Amino acid sequence: MKICGLTRTEDVQIACRAGADFCGVVVEVIGSPRSRTKEQAKVLFEAANIATVAVTRAKTLMELVEIANFLSPFAIQLHGDETPDLVAELRGKVNCWIWKALPLPPKIEQTGEFQRLFLMAQNFAKFGCDALVLDTATNYAFGGTGLTASWDLAAELVKRLDVPCFLAGGLNPDNVLAAIKVVKPFGVDVSSGIEISPGVKDASKVQTFCLRAKGTEICQRS
Repeated sequence: MKICGLTRTEDVQIACRAGADFCGVVVEVIGSPRSRTKEQAKVLFEAANIATVAVTRAKTLMELVEIANFLSPFAIQLHGDETPDLVAELRGKVNCWIWKALPLPPKIEQTGEFQRLFLMAQNFAKFGCDALVLDTATNYAFGGTGLTASWDLAAELVKRLDVPCFLAGGLNPDNVLAAIKVVKPFGVDVSSGIEISPGVKDASKVQTFCLRAKGTEICQRS
């Protein structure tokens, strides 16, 4: 379970106390209200006692290597139109895990959508990705849309792929249990669904999301 889009040390600490497995910081992504400089991200990562993930977009190979070397994250997440070839080059230059976001539609909109995404995912895994993040994409944005992805499509990808898959896109405390039951992902990834405003987390929502994602409430009721 990953709490992403963190911008404040207090929210990093809230995520850690709530039981998150990963904390994600958006690093130098133009146009993102949650983006932080490498220096700011380093301060946030230093406040964490869980695995850290540097989320990037539209970076060159050398920029990615610089981010990885500066922050020493557990993983660097590529959340744009990066290619499998870039992943392969990066794999040989960094020691951290490489995660790649896969753009899922809010619903299956065309014939062959599954096969196209499946082949794309296989290529990224073949060229060195350690995990995939299944996130919602529209014509206007990839990630941070607040829209849920096609869970049926995500479930089929999770079932067919050998690489670990995180489900993202439109998750919140109210729907995370249902999403996990349908998709059965390796993990879940949340940002806007637990916020007061972009980058500012709601402590109560973070706690509830983590409890429900880990099934604690189900266990307590049984």
